[in-house]
Amino acid sequence: MTYLRKVSLDTNNASGDAFGRLRTSGTGNRLDVEFVYDKQEEFFDELTNNGTATFNANSRDITLSISDANNGTYSEMRSHPVPYTPGSSQLIDITGVLDLAGLGGGTAQLFLRTKVTGTVAETTVDQSSWENAKSGVDWTDSHILSMDFQSLKVGRIRYYLVQDGAPVFLSEITNDNIRNTGYWQLPSLPAFWKVYNDATYTYMEMGYGNDDNAIGIRYRVTANSSATMKAICCTVKSEGGVSLAELQGLPRSISNGVTAVTASTTLIPILSIRPKSTFLTYDNLGIAIPKSYSVTTTNPIRLAIVHDCALTGASWADVDASHSMMEYDVTASTLTGGHVVLEDYIATAATNRASSGGGVLGKTVLWERKDSITGILTIAAVKTGASDADVLASLKWDEIR
Repeated sequence: MTYLRKVSLDTNNASGDAFGRLRTSGTGNRLDVEFVYDKQEEFFDELTNNGTATFNANSRDITLSISDANNGTYSEMRSHPVPYTPGSSQLIDITGVLDLAGLGGGTAQLFLRTKVTGTVAETTVDQSSWENAKSGVDWTDSHILSMDFQSLKVGRIRYYLVQDGAPVFLSEITNDNIRNTGYWQLPSLPAFWKVYNDATYTYMEMGYGNDDNAIGIRYRVTANSSATMKAICCTVKSEGGVSLAELQGLPRSISNGVTAVTASTTLIPILSIRPKSTFLTYDNLGIAIPKSYSVTTTNPIRLAIVHDCALTGASWADVDASHSMMEYDVTASTLTGGHVVLEDYIATAATNRASSGGGVLGKTVLWERKDSITGILTIAAVKTGASDADVLASLKWDEIR
């Protein structure tokens, strides 16, 4: 008779990924950002309510602070959503200072936040219950939090502090055989740092997620208007998955159709796209990677592709309400602000352009912005000769959601 037995594995060995496979250096970068020159607005939203986010020129990082202890006060730096590949381990390394103000007297916690029941709920593990680092950690100093997860939405999450160059296991939260749903609504989420108040406490958090679904570490104190924390650096990698630029998405495109826009002496928007705030009634947490564009003109023009501009007179319409997370505009009369990512001179007749290295925006992606940045990508034109030009354009992108 043959008997089956359970094989015991060292599942918390840091040399194995979240699925227990031997870890190698062949990871696919999905997000990798330092605040070297500024707040990195092309990768992060800055969200505040009675709070501030201040770039520090000497230490090249960001201090998050709040100005009162009222419920709903917050300051946050939140990246674009980072795609997860099912069946691959997702690894997050994030650095910061949780109790920058030295408030003390608080509790350090690991957490899982989820809204799978329609109401936000949390699973927490206090420092006193960790496997290691139960004491002797100074939360007024900077630390490296490392996390990895199996999603499949029923997997496990592991938490580590990297000390003296080595990951020290803190705890894990497993989720199989527990509930009749996944442990969170979706695994493609942003990296973040946030200090905020509820009706009782002030929380200084860093991790991966948002207000509905998240994993991370935090320091919790009685509500205090003097709380500050520091955001330093973060990276998110897919172990066994490709880089963000190599991810295959759902190809989509839009154009002016047969109605040209007349370019005269002032730079005018020809075609614009941006992510919708919701897709199929849900918050839009997808990203779009612009891949290429094409332009045809009746007379010579100077072409400009502008990212994060503001439009006057825009009338946004769905690219495809059921099959695309994007919307477009062909009616705006002027644009202001933003930054030019590409310029070209286009002569009469058709010109097609395809960008290598990930797309038109390089390592930057389009996502539904939560702060004052518009998240708009615009093809604009101005005539270079004596005669006005009738211009048609198209944009092509991949949606990852």
